[in-house]
Amino acid sequence: MPARPSRSILRLRVSIIGIEPEIWRTIDVDDSLTLAQLHQVVQIAFNWFDSHLHRFSEDDPWARSNGIPRIGRRPRAWVDAWSLAETEIEGEEDEALTTVGEAMQHDGPLWYVYDMGDNWLHRIDLIDRDGARPGEPLAQLIIGERRAPFEDSGGITGHQDIADILADPSHPDHRSTKAWVATAVGPWATDDPEDADLDGARGELAALFAPDGSDPSGLVDAAAGVTADSPIAVFAAGLTAPLRSNLRRHLRRTGLLTPERPRDEDVVDAVRPYAWLIERVGVDGLTLTKAGWMPPAAVLEGMTILGWRDDWIGETNREDLTYPMRELRASAERLRLIRKLKGRLELVSRTRAAIGEPALLGEQIGRMLLRQRMTDVQRIAATVLVIGLADGSITSRRDAERQVLEFVNELGYTDAQGRELDQRWFVSLTEPVLDVLEALGLWRSAGRRRDVPPTDGIRAIARLALR
Repeated sequence: MPARPSRSILRLRVSIIGIEPEIWRTIDVDDSLTLAQLHQVVQIAFNWFDSHLHRFSEDDPWARSNGIPRIGRRPRAWVDAWSLAETEIEGEEDEALTTVGEAMQHDGPLWYVYDMGDNWLHRIDLIDRDGARPGEPLAQLIIGERRAPFEDSGGITGHQDIADILADPSHPDHRSTKAWVATAVGPWATDDPEDADLDGARGELAALFAPDGSDPSGLVDAAAGVTADSPIAVFAAGLTAPLRSNLRRHLRRTGLLTPERPRDEDVVDAVRPYAWLIERVGVDGLTLTKAGWMPPAAVLEGMTILGWRDDWIGETNREDLTYPMRELRASAERLRLIRKLKGRLELVSRTRAAIGEPALLGEQIGRMLLRQRMTDVQRIAATVLVIGLADGSITSRRDAERQVLEFVNELGYTDAQGRELDQRWFVSLTEPVLDVLEALGLWRSAGRRRDVPPTDGIRAIARLALR
């Protein structure tokens, strides 16, 4: 039996043509990768969104369009299977059936076009060939400079116009252009043209070729307390590569996953409603009325002690008619702080230790905040809300509505008529988490509902919730 040929690693330099200063990356790829896989590598290395068509070719498409003749063999070109079936252009081949080694057998260069409208042309040059060392990754990013242009920015001319406007705060279009860029790059990203996010791309390439069962989120870290089932890891695992890379960088930059246990004084005001409830239930439990509600005296006591009576119309002594107390109890059950059993409310065993311990109670609330039962879109929306509270980018309800709705709309969620979701959907999208946060005092001041910035205690609990 003939010996299996040894693996070879090709060092490639990929640069976007026509832009100064140059935007480029140096990558190492196994020669056995297909061009379809090289497409994925290039997309990740430049943090493209992979939302447009692309094409590989042996000849420079710009030179061909300028009428410069080619002498010698006919150049090859490759596209994905869908494009091959749809366009039926003579001479194009399936990129999944050709390896990088085969495409580079004549030492290149290769040309890669992404987005046939903006026409981002990449030149791929072979720098070196070397034998693969044991355990060497199938693809890795070595070095590079500057971020790729913003998606849908209008090609080279549009890219330069946007860069000039962003660099000039006095430009009349600076504000609107900056707002457009924020939408184009997506959440957690930056509009800094020098920010190539090489570490983020390296993490995505490692995840792309990782063996089955590995961490797709790239966030699992025992030291930080992030496990595979942590809400932030589950959330990140479901994102596209560019969004996930942006999120990981944002988490590193803001230190949101740095292990930090809250102090009693940090969260005592925030957890006060739940602290009152678990103390009222107590180790002996609280007997409910025959209809299954808390006793009127307990309801009135809670509304009075928590300062909620002035913000409510009515006697405030019937749980079924007093929404704040009814929702406080319901959310406490969803957070698994208490449970209903045989006509009584009882503390869950771990909650007993939290009586008189605000920091411990805050940890328990934080741990369960994003682990409540929710639909998939509710979990996505709630996680975006919690990230914004934790990093300080959400300071008002309007901020929250904007961030949440922009994100779920970007993911393609619509109403029954296929329309984008508007602010009327915000409450239903975030309700399980929003009910808890409002009980903790979100957008409240002196017990009354006001659009005030979240407290440090709420932000601390939001950070805990991500882990």
